[in-house]
Amino acid sequence: MKKKLYNLLYLVLFCVMPIFANKTEVYLSYDHSQDYTKGHPHAIPTVTSDDDDVTIKCDSTLYNVDVVIKDQYGNVMHHSIQVIGPDGTTIYIPEDTNGEREKTTIELYYDRKHLSGYFDE
Repeated sequence: MKKKLYNLLYLVLFCVMPIFANKTEVYLSYDHSQDYTKGHPHAIPTVTSDDDDVTIKCDSTLYNVDVVIKDQYGNVMHHSIQVIGPDGTTIYIPEDTNGEREKTTIELYYDRKHLSGYFDE
């Protein structure tokens, strides 16, 4: 009986834990006036932040996406070239050592596009 109670408790905790995640969405800005005739003209990635993890997803697959994440002072915290798709790409960004949340920016470069956004890290 006790084992069933513990299993039920673990099941409830496992199902409820994602509700309390601190997940925020990052809004990317880009230039709508440009006419993009090559590459992925309608593929705009979505970026979400969950504490130390930044997840980038897109409805179609984007190759050679240059990802740059900077802190509030412009220092590069992360720079890589990624393949972004529907499954998403997760990048680990550690919090600063003081425990303070900084205003962090993200920039994505692909197919002659430059997208940028900011979120509180």
